[in-house]
Amino acid sequence: MQPSDTVQPIVLLVDKEEPAAHLDAVAAAAAASVSAYARRTDDAAWENWVYGRFTKTVRRAGPKPFAKLAGHAPSGTVAVGRARAIAFEPVSYEEMPRKIRALQVSGTQLPDDDAVPGSPGAPVIIINADLEMSTGKAGAQAAHALLAWYLTLSEEDRDAWCEAGSRVSVRPAPGTEFAALAAAEGAGPLIVDAGMTEIAPDTATAFVAAPGA
Repeated sequence: MQPSDTVQPIVLLVDKEEPAAHLDAVAAAAAASVSAYARRTDDAAWENWVYGRFTKTVRRAGPKPFAKLAGHAPSGTVAVGRARAIAFEPVSYEEMPRKIRALQVSGTQLPDDDAVPGSPGAPVIIINADLEMSTGKAGAQAAHALLAWYLTLSEEDRDAWCEAGSRVSVRPAPGTEFAALAAAEGAGPLIVDAGMTEIAPDTATAFVAAPGA
C-alpha cells in the first residue's frame, strides 16, 4: 500500500447548542492528530503514512456519535476551550469504519469567537489568514504542520510535549507576516497544500512558529 492510499480520520465535535470557537477547534484537531501518532502501540498502520504525505480528513459529529467514537480513539479526547477532537490511525477509505466514513466532511465552519489563550511554551501553529479556510480545512492543515514539527523533535522533546498535555495554540497571520514568520530561524516545516479542496495547488497554509515568535 502506498502512503497516498491511506488517510488519518480526525473527528471534531460540532455542538449546535454550544459551538466551539474556530481556532480552538483547529488546535484540538491538530493536537488529536499528533497525539494519536504519539500513542501508537505499533508502527504497522503508521510507518508508510507518516513518511509520505500524511493525508488527513477532518469530519464532524454531533454529541452522541462523537461520544460513541471517543472510546475507540487512540488520541483520547483532546479539549481546547469548548472544542473536542479525536483522531484515529491511518486507514484506506475502503477500510474506514462505516461510522466514521458516514460523517460529513465539507462545510465544517465554527464561529470566530475568542479562543482560549495559548499555554506558555506550547507550540504555536501559524495559519495563512489570507486563505480564509473553513474550520475543517484549517484543522487538517494545522495537523499537517504540527506533525511535521513533531517529527523534527528528539525523542526526549517528543515525550516532554506529550507529558505536558500535548498543548498547542493556533494564530492566523496575514500574507506578509505569515511569510516572514515562516522564514524565521527555528520555524517548523512549511506546509504546502496539494490543492484538492478549497484552495489552489502549491499554496502555503501553515507551520509551527519559531519559539518566541
